[in-house]
Amino acid sequence: MVMPGTFGVRISPEARRGEGGENQVKAFFSDTFQWCIMSKDIDFGTDLWVMPVGDEGIPSFVVLGVQVKKGASYFRHPKKDEQGNVIGWWFGFDANHEASWTNGRIAHVVVLISNEGTMYWSKIESSQIDRSSRKPKILVYKDHVLEKTDEEEIYEFACSTYEKSAFNGVVWNGLKNIKNQDRIRLAMLAPRVIAPHVNKHIDNLKGHEALASLLYGNEYGLEWYWRAGSGSMADVAMQKGKRKDEAWASSDWCWKAAAAFYDYFDGQGGRLDELFSVAKSPEEQAASAVMQFAFDIDDNDWSAALQHIEAVMTYDLYPVDKAWLLVHESWAMFELGRKDEAISAGSNAVSLCLQNPDDITANGICGAAMRLLWQYDWIWGNVKSSGKQVDVAEVIQSSDNPIFWWLELGERSIAGNAVSNRWLHSIGEAEKTHSLRRRFISLILQTAFLGDRDAWKRYCCLQAENAYAQIEDDNEGRTDIVNVLEMFRRCSSKDDYRKVLWSAIQRASDSRIVEYAETVSLNESTHSTALNDLTLFQCIGDYLSADKADEVCLWCLTTMASVREYARKVSATFNIPIELLETLKACYRAANRDVQEKIEQWFLELPCVEESYASRAQNLTILFPESFWGDDNLAILLQRCDAGSLQQWYEYKQSSHDEESEAQWRVKVKSGQVDVIKSVDDAQKLSEDEIRRVSDCFSAYCAEAIASYEQSGVIAVHGVDHMLSAFLFCGYAHPELVDWDSFVKLMLSNAEALQDKRWPLKFLIHFSNELPDGIREELFSMLSCFVKSCEDKANIVYWLAYEAMALLCEDERQNIIDYLISNKRYNAVARIVQRFPAERYVQLMVTMLKMGPAGMCDTAAGALTKLELCNFGGVIVTETVEDIMANGTLAQKEWIAEAVIEFTEEIPARMRERLIALEDSIGSSMRKALKEKLDV
Repeated sequence: MVMPGTFGVRISPEARRGEGGENQVKAFFSDTFQWCIMSKDIDFGTDLWVMPVGDEGIPSFVVLGVQVKKGASYFRHPKKDEQGNVIGWWFGFDANHEASWTNGRIAHVVVLISNEGTMYWSKIESSQIDRSSRKPKILVYKDHVLEKTDEEEIYEFACSTYEKSAFNGVVWNGLKNIKNQDRIRLAMLAPRVIAPHVNKHIDNLKGHEALASLLYGNEYGLEWYWRAGSGSMADVAMQKGKRKDEAWASSDWCWKAAAAFYDYFDGQGGRLDELFSVAKSPEEQAASAVMQFAFDIDDNDWSAALQHIEAVMTYDLYPVDKAWLLVHESWAMFELGRKDEAISAGSNAVSLCLQNPDDITANGICGAAMRLLWQYDWIWGNVKSSGKQVDVAEVIQSSDNPIFWWLELGERSIAGNAVSNRWLHSIGEAEKTHSLRRRFISLILQTAFLGDRDAWKRYCCLQAENAYAQIEDDNEGRTDIVNVLEMFRRCSSKDDYRKVLWSAIQRASDSRIVEYAETVSLNESTHSTALNDLTLFQCIGDYLSADKADEVCLWCLTTMASVREYARKVSATFNIPIELLETLKACYRAANRDVQEKIEQWFLELPCVEESYASRAQNLTILFPESFWGDDNLAILLQRCDAGSLQQWYEYKQSSHDEESEAQWRVKVKSGQVDVIKSVDDAQKLSEDEIRRVSDCFSAYCAEAIASYEQSGVIAVHGVDHMLSAFLFCGYAHPELVDWDSFVKLMLSNAEALQDKRWPLKFLIHFSNELPDGIREELFSMLSCFVKSCEDKANIVYWLAYEAMALLCEDERQNIIDYLISNKRYNAVARIVQRFPAERYVQLMVTMLKMGPAGMCDTAAGALTKLELCNFGGVIVTETVEDIMANGTLAQKEWIAEAVIEFTEEIPARMRERLIALEDSIGSSMRKALKEKLDV
């Protein structure tokens, strides 16, 4: 049966012609099982969604997730029986996918497709997952070939996690016989069972129904009610205003709230502040306190939020209203680090809810309270209240159904994702902004009213993502970027916040983001913002004013001395010393010299540094000036017995001070300890015998890695390996003395992961132009073979190889540039032009700068600067570069600075004045290098 519309589709013959594994699996489920294939507009991390169809052609509305993997790489890890026969293959995945695929909401299966097209499948169930390795994995059996006879088993598995909502259909007739004291709470927490259906005519709308309609997103129903009897459509705007004023003048507090919220959705929140003061009855006072709480946390004012809740707690409230306030009190106390009080409030909320099992809002409040207690248990260890441990699982099992509202919010999350993505493509710009804003406000308010911290953060983050997407390509919209960053800071994960910050910093053309950062105080961090506050300064530290950098660095030093107190204050779930070291490193260069000296002295006085902090500490000390590395300080550090990598770093610094230490350094090189070679300068100090020793060590390593892979299929996990680094440094310094053949064999083998080949490719991009012709030809041939054998052409490694090839062979450079342009790899083209400027590239770079997306414009700025330095392009290049220096983004300005710093000849006088002015617009580290270049 073919499903109409976009809900389910059959696969057309044209769609089946693709070579991807997904098309093969789609065709199988569609043709063999006669199932529906779900349209996939949004990527939730699952490759394919299918829906079983019954014998009568009726869709089951049960969804099954299918993870599809094709190719030899997914058959590298076989499992064999005692006789050595392959019985299946291990399929590994990360923890995030495990949580998504086994969360009990939607069943998932995995399908592995061999090069011959055979499909092997397995259910993905928690009980079948092997967690003995670094990543979870599941065994896909060799005899489990996907066939028609598997349909019944897969159908039953898909249905095993399907649940139906308990309230389907009640939104048409609403709930009957609602108690007066419950109507406001129901309107705020369960608006879909209070609000009249959008198509149902209402002659006499009640206040709590109007409020529920607004919170449920049906503001148009309220508008039509207000329009009744208004006459011509020309009077609509006036009538709406009149009706709102009449609603606010009503004696019914719910009508007042509806009028205030209608203004709030339109961006006018003045009346909301008055709702708290006009609340009279206990239920109105409780509702107004929760509303005010939602607005306070939107302003990130958790102290005010707690005060508004506690101000009403002394009133004579109904039990469920009391529980409602208690869960919000617990949430605020959690953010403010008041551990024991947060646990007590949450436990009391659960007790009151369990005494009222017939109230569906008590059900939801209990679920929110239990989630908070569960989080306290995870963060603080065993949760205890009144001397008795709270058993979260036992409370859930003994209650009516306190997790019902968690499931509802999970379903609402999927709807929120659909709103945030599909709406962008289906309606006009003006309506898009207006409609999305109202829908997100509705979702955010409902979760804040319920007290569900996780759901509230999720919707706030979705709203921030949509706001950022709308201004990403709109230069005029840059005025909103600070507000969007603030939204991310309060609710997003560290990784998401870091990504947005880096993008915003690079795209900014003025100091607004720096000014925003300088308003953030680390002393005011709460649980939700603490890690993101540190992340903010880790990203922007290089651009801070000296005074703000001083403030941040001194705060870090103070907090290092009182880590436990800070952990208690923000209920930290992250490694505080590591984050503080990262923050110190980011802000060090921007700080004044006296504060830098305090950081250096603090480090000198540390006790023994453990292995877990050694690499971060080393990254910080790399920034220290040479004056710090005197004999006295080195003697103290060497005697401190810090973890291995730090100790080696001290020894390396000492080796540059005296002949005895350098002799010891050479002994280590000769013994095969090549990780002490940390730069090209180190390699240039080595003798021919020592260079050959490094090359021999590398060759042995390559032979071992390749043999190990061929024997067991295990990929070496080294990343930017010390052995490879030492070889390349030596190969650059003495190219004729090293074994390039071993390097070629390693690059062409699968003994190291594809991603681990990025660093050697980047090394070749920067240094290969200075290698002898014969070696360059050998490396070019190797890379030609590499790109031909590369299966993943979307991988950045594939394109880095082409960029390196363009630098190795002048005769093929133009052909490679043409190929890169045809595949829209404009960044690589601009980097090649920056290294090999020529008149014929002038118009191409100008066009890329004007028409290209963010990122491409940045690299084009560097290429144009190199063209200007080499006197190519005439007036058009000069004026373009001057315009970038005056009005370009921060990223473009830093590409200009980098091109100037790398330029080996004298800087033209016409550029010097502009470059001096540019110094204040870039980070402190690059600013110093540019200043030194201009002072020469």
